[in-house]
Amino acid sequence: MDDNSVYRTLFFEETDDHLQQLNDHVLELESNPQDTALLNDIFRSAHTLKGMAATMGYDVMTQLTHKMENIFELFKTETLPVTSDSISLIFKCLDRLSELVEDLREEKELQQDQITDLLSELDQVEQSSGETDSQQVAESGSSTATQLAAAFEHLDSSDLFVIDQAVSGDYHAFSIAIRLEEDSMLKGPRAFLIMEKLEQSGDILHTEPSAEQLEEGDFDSVFKLVYLTQNELDEVQKNIASNSEIEEFQVIPFQVKDSQINQEKPKADAHKETTTDKTPAKETATAHHHSSVSNQSIRVDLSRLDSFLDLVSELVVYRNQLEDVSHRENIEAIKDPLEQVSHLTSELQDLVLRIRMQQVNVVFSRFPRMVRDLSTELEKEMDLVIIGEETELDKTVVSELSEPLVHLLRNSVDHGIENPDDREALGKDRKGTIRLAAYQEGNRVIITLEDDGKGLDPQVIKASAERKGLATAGLSDEEIQQLIFHPGFSTAEKVTNISGRGVGMDAVQSKIADLGGTIELWSRPNKGTRFTIKLPLTLSIIQALMVRVGEETFAIPLDLVERVVIIKEEEILKTVSNEVYRFQEELIPIIRTDQLLRIEGGEAEKKFAIIVNSEHQYYGLLADELVGQQEIVIKKIDPLLQQLDRYQGATILGNGSIALILDVNAICGEKKDERQ
Repeated sequence: MDDNSVYRTLFFEETDDHLQQLNDHVLELESNPQDTALLNDIFRSAHTLKGMAATMGYDVMTQLTHKMENIFELFKTETLPVTSDSISLIFKCLDRLSELVEDLREEKELQQDQITDLLSELDQVEQSSGETDSQQVAESGSSTATQLAAAFEHLDSSDLFVIDQAVSGDYHAFSIAIRLEEDSMLKGPRAFLIMEKLEQSGDILHTEPSAEQLEEGDFDSVFKLVYLTQNELDEVQKNIASNSEIEEFQVIPFQVKDSQINQEKPKADAHKETTTDKTPAKETATAHHHSSVSNQSIRVDLSRLDSFLDLVSELVVYRNQLEDVSHRENIEAIKDPLEQVSHLTSELQDLVLRIRMQQVNVVFSRFPRMVRDLSTELEKEMDLVIIGEETELDKTVVSELSEPLVHLLRNSVDHGIENPDDREALGKDRKGTIRLAAYQEGNRVIITLEDDGKGLDPQVIKASAERKGLATAGLSDEEIQQLIFHPGFSTAEKVTNISGRGVGMDAVQSKIADLGGTIELWSRPNKGTRFTIKLPLTLSIIQALMVRVGEETFAIPLDLVERVVIIKEEEILKTVSNEVYRFQEELIPIIRTDQLLRIEGGEAEKKFAIIVNSEHQYYGLLADELVGQQEIVIKKIDPLLQQLDRYQGATILGNGSIALILDVNAICGEKKDERQ
């Protein structure tokens, strides 16, 4: 890969991060317009984005980002209020920037007319905001200097004490504000050179932003210093003016309030010996820097992680084979080394799985913006509450999770949450609530999406199903509600760009099934709707219960197994069309696995019943023998076998033979259909 490709790849990765961060922060700014720290973060991200685009030579993208940055500057100076309209304009800019990035990915050349309309809108907003930044500075005189004095009012007690002692001697304390030129591409090194030149004739006691942020260039064009020196004001000004790429600067004497010094001095006295020497302060900054370096991360191509996982999977297979040989041949000499190899393999496997884990926040973070835009479009009021966004899943699962969740969320916004007037008439709060939650449960991750809207009316679904020729006779309300997963089913009276085309819910169910998960539905009219998605933590290596049916060995995912019991043939009760077994004071269906899979089973009077839990219903899968619990590697199987909907893969056993992994949910679902 040549250098240009490396730079482009890095540019796209960093740009995606900054655009997502801007989306999140701008959305938060709409709710907290007075949050100065948040606005500074937004400004820094926008400025960094502009710098990266300019460095790569993407002028069209640079122009748009620069104009958007001007709006953020108006927000900062409170010249332009943060309103829903101004936030919507920023979102339009972010969306357009995302489109430009996608064009660049496809190696399309950006055209000026792609941003002409937005530049015009942004210009109008700037013009209507009244005074420009330069006019504000002219009217406020030394406003920057005044802000400096205010910004440094709450320095640490030790810093204030040092300033007080220095000023009492032969030193001067100055507050310095420096604005670098807008087109300065290396802000970090430039700030470092300016500070290095100042330190030749004095000491820098405090910086804003921090020294680490300045070093990394993680700031907008302005940075501030508290400077101690024996030089006079004009000498300090000449020192700063001798540097290049400075747009403007101001130097004023540092003002310390007597009351503040008196209040802070008792606390400072305890640290007098260490704080009067500036070297420890620098050492502390260095220590913080090293701490951040130790937590650095690197980007790794997913294909390399896939290869890593494949190799570990093969290692698990051969470990199982070695353990099988050791057990059969009773070779004492290799038992201890093999135990260590087994332990290390388990740790390595756990490590690679954790490396592949990714927080669901990667997907969830996109939804607040989406819900905000849809609620505005539909003129509805609603809050999106996200819980457990730090929950982790395999990256391959996370990357495929976005599409089904988007379908569910759009349905909740469009079909679930009612109009404010309708909600008020029903005695509900005018503002609806959608809750998206994720949490880990054993070897699975549970994701729930719940709204307090109008729910699913079984009668409406039944009428729509009958119009489409679907049989509904004898179905309960819950079973009628499940018809929404039928291909092409929709109850929408008109098709919109949000929903109603009938291509969503069956696609959702299909996608979740492809990920090895299940989706459950609960809904009550005028109460709300809840979807529960259950997904495996990983699609590669699982704990399984190995059983034997006849002469064949099968694997059952352990996370679905509730209990194993030994039952006699006479304990199996026969109903009109099914066989059941009494378990925990209820009758559960029995599945004769040998008959289902058309295998010649054993004739023993006693059998093992593997009690599994599928969709809140217990089932008993009969097996002739228990082999034991084992960690297995899931291998893909022939598409012909997959069409049977009874196997979710295969695995290689320690003796080299192949065992099929039973798809418990599909088998139990098949039994449920038979009972109906």
